Amino acid sequence: MSDNINPDHYKSSTSLECIEAMQIAFGREAVLHFCLCNAFKYIWRWRNKNGMEDLKKAKWYITKAFDILSDDETSPALSSKSIYKSLTEISLYLTMYMEEGSDEK
Repeated sequence: MSDNINPDHYKSSTSLECIEAMQIAFGREAVLHFCLCNAFKYIWRWRNKNGMEDLKKAKWYITKAFDILSDDETSPALSSKSIYKSLTEISLYLTMYMEEGSDEK
């Protein structure tokens, strides 16, 4: 069974996944914001494009953002209360849409 949320083509023949290489190349804060923006994008378009699959992708990016934050809570940029607030709000919207979407599909 293929994984449409985190497919194998994001994993290479090395031990790193693409998003891990991004953290090395661009830094944790940049990848955190990348995850938040991608989650937002998938929540925004879910009804008009891929339905529940987009919501599951948004959930994957939100989880990754929480992982990044919990890995380094000492960094002022990563421990910002506004980032946690944004993640919490996005998570609430995602939960609401996933419950609504499960009724549709």
